[in-house]
This record gives sequence, C-alpha cells and structure tokens, in this order.
Amino acid sequence: MAQSIWYLRHDDQVFGPFPPAQIEEAMHAGEVSPDWEVSLNGVDWLSIADSGQFKAEPAAWSNTDTQDNLSWHEQRKQARKCWLGESVGITDVVYDPAQDAAARSSIARDHIRTQALLNEAKNQRRSPLIALLAGLLIAGIGIAVWLGQGDKPIQAGIGQTVNCTAVLGDGVNWVGCSKRGLVQPGVKARNAQLDKAQLDDARLKGGDLAYASLKGASLRNAELAQVNLTGADLTGADLSGADLTGANLRYAVLGQANLTGARFSNTQLEKATWNDGRTENTQGKTQS
Repeated sequence: MAQSIWYLRHDDQVFGPFPPAQIEEAMHAGEVSPDWEVSLNGVDWLSIADSGQFKAEPAAWSNTDTQDNLSWHEQRKQARKCWLGESVGITDVVYDPAQDAAARSSIARDHIRTQALLNEAKNQRRSPLIALLAGLLIAGIGIAVWLGQGDKPIQAGIGQTVNCTAVLGDGVNWVGCSKRGLVQPGVKARNAQLDKAQLDDARLKGGDLAYASLKGASLRNAELAQVNLTGADLTGADLSGADLTGANLRYAVLGQANLTGARFSNTQLEKATWNDGRTENTQGKTQS
C-alpha cells in the first residue's frame, strides 16, 4: 500500500506534501517540532503531537519519563532502527482502520474549532488588525488548497526556499532547477528538495539522497550506482536508462516513474512501492 503524504504548516506557511519518513527525519534533526500542524488535504489541520501519526526521539516530545513512557519510547527507537536498516527483523506495517478513522475525526474537529474561532474574531471586530489577520489566514488556506489541487506541487522545502545557486547538500531546495550533467559523486544531500529538477546524465555514484523528494525529476541516464535513496519519493520521476546498480531503494516510492531501461542489478528494494501500488515485502530482497 502506498504511503500517505502530508502537508506541514507553521507560522502561516504551508510546506509539502512529504512522506511520513521525511517528516520524522526532519523532526529528528530538530527542523520540525510537535507543535507544527499537519494535514492530508491542505484544509483540515491538527498538530503533529495530536495526530499520533509520527514518531520522534523521546526528547522531542516530553521531559516526563514515567516507566510506561520509557517503554513506549524504547519501542519507537527500535522501530526507527529497523526503518533505517540498523538492525534486522523488519516487520510489515499493519494498517489500523480504527486508528486512521480516529485521526481523520480529530482533523475534522480541529477544522471546526478553527472555523469557529475565525467567525468569533470576525463578529467581535475588536480591531482592524484582527480582521486583517483572519482574512490573511483564510486566504493562505485557500491558496494552499488551490496549489494542492494543481499538477504542480507546492514549491517549498522544509524551512528553505528554492535556491538553484546553492551547493547540493542536506536539505537543499533545487525544485525545478536545471542541473543536467552534474558531476558530484559521493555527495550527501539527505532530505533534499529536488522535485522536477533536471538531472539528466548526472554522476552521483555513492551519494546519500535518503528521504529526498524527487517527484517528477528527470534522471535520464543518470549514474546512481550505490546511491542511498532510502525513503526517497520518486513519484513520476524519469529514470529511463539510469544506472541503479547496488543502490538502496528501501521504502522508496516509485509510483508512475518511468523505469524503461533502468538497471537494477543488486539493488535493495525492500518495502519499495512500485507503479502498480505493489509493495516489495520480502526482507532483504534485491533485484538483479
């Protein structure tokens, strides 16, 4: 089953959408905190802490360490190690309809509360500033929904704006940038925002692009041998003729990707999601 993707909102700015693994990585790195809000559709919001959908290290959530909390946090740490491949024994993710329904119900309640507060502020008309702020908030939500419905994703990284002159590195935002023929083997660019970037004939052998967003990116004939693409979102990417020999594509999303002529010799594909929505469930499986 394909992963859900989430929008983030903080200080009236909307980011995303991102897969859960990328949001958790940003939380672990301290770029995102539990008071940020999340939404599945860009309309209904609630805080990360209230959603119960994301995991983080114990220090990121609470300073209270009861015996029960310690046990819970330890289980989450072990689950994270399994996700990153630091230990064996990865188990299939179990879909819980009751938990999903509860999360959606909480989102709906949060939307109703938010709308009620906006109506109250509008009716009271305490000052022109309150009315202005309420109007800006509503306009921001409307713009976010409109962008979310279009073919082009919201062009914003987590905490960064597009900068095509920046050096490729962790968290860089190269959305829509043209970098054909880029030669940077061994580069470390975890969580990079590379949606719709032009990376044809790029030479990135041995690099680390874990949890990078490459939706709609062009990687034709790119050299991606031994590249770490764990949890990367390659939805709609053009990988025709790309060399993925020995690459790590565990938990990667390959929906609607063009894989014509791509080489997958000794490629790690555990939990990867294919074009047809099928998830590779065989532990430690590689394709040759």
